[in-house]
Amino acid sequence: MRSIGPIASEVVGRWEQEQRGVNNLINKGTKQKLTQYLRAAAPSYAILLRGAWGSGKSFFWGGFKEGQLHKLRKNDITFSVAGLATLEELEQAMFLASVKDLGTDTLRETGTIVGRALLRLVKVDPDDIKLKAAVRSGKTVICIDDLERFGGDFKVLFGFIVSLLDAAKLHVVLISDEERAVKDLAGYQDYKEKIISVTAEVRPDIEAFYNDTVNGFEHKLTRETLLDIQDHAVAFFKEKRLKNLRSLRSILEEMKLIMEDMKWPEGQAASLGALLSAVTFHVMAVTKDVTNEALVREVFLHGDLGTTFMMSRVNQKKKAGSESEGESGAPLSKLVDDLGFESDIYEWHGSKAYAEYVTAEGFQPDQIAQDFQVFGHVKQEGASLLERFRSYRTMDETEFRACVTELEQKVAAGDFEHLQHMWEAYEILERLSQQKLITTSPEVWRDKFIQLAKNFKVTSDTPSSFEVWPEKRDGNHEAVLEALKALEQRIRVMKMKAENDAAQKVIIEGEDGPTIEGYRTPFVDAKATDIYARLRAAGRAGTDRMVQFFRKRLGISNLHDFATGEVPFAKALAKLIEARTPNTAPITLDDAAWLQLAAILRHFVTRLSPPKKAVTPPPSAQRGSAKGTATEGSA
Repeated sequence: MRSIGPIASEVVGRWEQEQRGVNNLINKGTKQKLTQYLRAAAPSYAILLRGAWGSGKSFFWGGFKEGQLHKLRKNDITFSVAGLATLEELEQAMFLASVKDLGTDTLRETGTIVGRALLRLVKVDPDDIKLKAAVRSGKTVICIDDLERFGGDFKVLFGFIVSLLDAAKLHVVLISDEERAVKDLAGYQDYKEKIISVTAEVRPDIEAFYNDTVNGFEHKLTRETLLDIQDHAVAFFKEKRLKNLRSLRSILEEMKLIMEDMKWPEGQAASLGALLSAVTFHVMAVTKDVTNEALVREVFLHGDLGTTFMMSRVNQKKKAGSESEGESGAPLSKLVDDLGFESDIYEWHGSKAYAEYVTAEGFQPDQIAQDFQVFGHVKQEGASLLERFRSYRTMDETEFRACVTELEQKVAAGDFEHLQHMWEAYEILERLSQQKLITTSPEVWRDKFIQLAKNFKVTSDTPSSFEVWPEKRDGNHEAVLEALKALEQRIRVMKMKAENDAAQKVIIEGEDGPTIEGYRTPFVDAKATDIYARLRAAGRAGTDRMVQFFRKRLGISNLHDFATGEVPFAKALAKLIEARTPNTAPITLDDAAWLQLAAILRHFVTRLSPPKKAVTPPPSAQRGSAKGTATEGSA
């Protein structure tokens, strides 16, 4: 794990110790309150364990159950009321939680959703039911979790709790995010004081939660490695002000998923600092807002992000005269700053594999481990040149210089199959130039890539799209980006022409190919004379296919939205057919087919042409007409 500097480390360390002391003291007091409550005989009130979402309330209760309940000679029935709404559902949920041995493990352990469904579908023989304990006063503790997520009116749950307290004389422990309960749970404020006499706060215990979660991992190397770095990891989480134990669980589960599926070189220790930092950033970003997933992906698609951020901020300062730095910052830069990872980005490596994992496009744990150098720098055999540059700072000088030379030669030869690769190559070389790692200036690279884009030989097979990280750029970047956008448009035009040519061959010549959908516009740039000549050569079959294509399109309700560009062609071809086809009986079958096509084309033109506006005479003309009529009438 990285150091955060001597002064900052001392301040953070002192804050961590104070905060941990406060949390431990509060949780110790909560444990005492809970113990005192459970020692009391048949209380007529419940105790509430409250805390923010993800603060570890359920984890605290689970630890208390394991360590203390048996000492108090009590058994528990613990269940969640999340999503429940009726008294019947509450009773069923408590029953399922109390079942010790009924058929398969599924019924015992799946909780309220699957368990309740099974209870409705499976005929239960009472002789098969064994409860965890005889439910009796002084011996049974009912714990109701997720109070704030109850789906009905709180007075329903209130009546259920009252029956447990007054009729059954049981101890009742309630667990709730009280702030959310007050806000979202109808009736909570009105009834809670009638059943809750003791309230105890629960604070997150990151150390205990980390240890408990990791000890539950089956994969030995994963478990032992994560336990070895526990002190460093916990300090890192606290540095990031991570208090939500649900988020912490997600981080540890994500680490487990990657670690248990990657290959572990024998006898080699794993270095998890960069990977843990990246995973933590991912989880915190998505927890903050699920739409941040796309931004996280962008982070790891680009290597050497720290340098990119640094240059971006330099550019922002240069433009500070027109807008503030906060306004000019890109969303990704703001996200990194908001979550407190502005220093960590210098440790992150470009990792296409992790970017794909973030968006569930793929999962390559070995590649992720290599990208984040979990087992040290490994020369990436078989990796492309641009992929190798994502970790160029870990190369030795010889490897680095060889890669630079290879990339410069690639640019000189224009050896690119994708626009994306061209843009990535420019970003790499421009960044190296800014860092003075190469002699060629940023301005020279700008001009070279602009020229490369202008002279690039476009084919219909060239991928037309590329992704660009949204950020404020300097003039050099903007100029290259504009050149690549112009190249992208050229490629799109070329691809469209190739697709239209192929569609025309299917329609006119009857060549094999996919069905031409009605929304396609293969004749938008076609010359009527050329198409007429090809139809003549194709014979009546070609004319019939043309009729079928245009007739099918006339049945599309929103034809006007996409097909108006073909109106000039249709009008010209109809006119040409009518001029060259006899219309006096008797006509041939071929001529009839031609005239049918002309009629369909005229219908197409009429359908897509705007209606003619009625010509209204100017007011002066109207007055003159009226006056003339009047004069004639008088005469």
